[in-house]
Amino acid sequence: MKKFFFCFLFFFLTIFPIKALELNSEYVVLYNLNDDQVVYELKKDEVTSIASLTKIMTTLVAIDLISDYNQQIVINKNMFVGLEEANAAVIGLKDKQKVTYNDLLYGMFLASGADATRAIAISLAGSENNFVMLMNQKVREMGLSHTHFVNTVGLDDKNHYSTVNDVALLLKKAFENEKFKEIFMTESYTLSDHSMTVSSTFKKTAKNYQLPYDFILGAKTGYTENAGRCLASIAYDQKNDITYLLVTTGAPSSPKHIMDAVNIYHYYFNHYKYYPLVEKEDIILTLKTKYSKQKEVTFSAPKEITKYLNQPVEKEDILFEYHGKSIITPNMKSGTGLGYINVIYDHEIVETFEITLSSSVPFSLFAFIIANRFFLIIGILLILCICFITQKMIQIHKEKLHH
Repeated sequence: MKKFFFCFLFFFLTIFPIKALELNSEYVVLYNLNDDQVVYELKKDEVTSIASLTKIMTTLVAIDLISDYNQQIVINKNMFVGLEEANAAVIGLKDKQKVTYNDLLYGMFLASGADATRAIAISLAGSENNFVMLMNQKVREMGLSHTHFVNTVGLDDKNHYSTVNDVALLLKKAFENEKFKEIFMTESYTLSDHSMTVSSTFKKTAKNYQLPYDFILGAKTGYTENAGRCLASIAYDQKNDITYLLVTTGAPSSPKHIMDAVNIYHYYFNHYKYYPLVEKEDIILTLKTKYSKQKEVTFSAPKEITKYLNQPVEKEDILFEYHGKSIITPNMKSGTGLGYINVIYDHEIVETFEITLSSSVPFSLFAFIIANRFFLIIGILLILCICFITQKMIQIHKEKLHH
């Protein structure tokens, strides 16, 4: 009955625009990664607890430090001090168990195991505090100005905080790392000693509530009392070839954080895409010529220009603002730079093209005469007048001589 309710609620929400969704999450940021632009936000720069989204940074720092993923580590129960009291989720590592760094990475990220997280931090840096120092060093390197860590797990602490936008920037950077990307997109992993199989907490929850997730490439969940239900995910809109990154925190209960993600992605997949502003070879400029049979020269767009929008573009809404020579003369050679043209949509310059003459314009004597016919006629008349006057003067002079 519970699953039926959530399926019905998902269907009901997705038929309405995003403004009507009344999202469960308190903090939200959605990036279009094709353009690296924020396309939806809700308190994206306000400081919040991020729970196990912390492990995105923990994983990235660990990957930087590991030279051999298959190196074995012996688990020590002292690695887990305080985790039970904090009610932190664990995968169930045992004292003296032998695991690899690879096992710990997947156990930490997929199943959000605090025991795997502590084990990898202590093994690589000597202590959790030392590892946290490396995490905060990376924070400074990445310019995450609203982020600070005091533990590797994501336990609540007034000095352990971030923003959904900082987490988004962190995930974008992490996703560039091939090892991180491999872990991020994995659904399940069996430890090298075959003691257990860990699974993605996100995909497990989505399956349990029969929520669609095939379009979501990977995700990291998180939960603490202060942070609420959190989710950082990347999804691919196959129909429109757009990749999105979404970070949410502050959802009150499970699976509302996943429902928010599915509904936001669904809305943008169905309402936004890249619409053409200018097609390749569209005429974008026409310039007149001087002293040539060719009256004008046209210039075409060298490439297609598209814009991420929720509706098609009206051609009259696109402006072409040209700066350069207004007349082409025969002395201009092929390759001559004439100026540039700005393609403007919605008061924004979306593209600038250099305007270059692709071939010279041939000189035409006839065109020259036609263009200057007024002055030529005046000149001819003037010459005729001079000839007439000269002839008269000669005639008068002859008559005087005869007399």
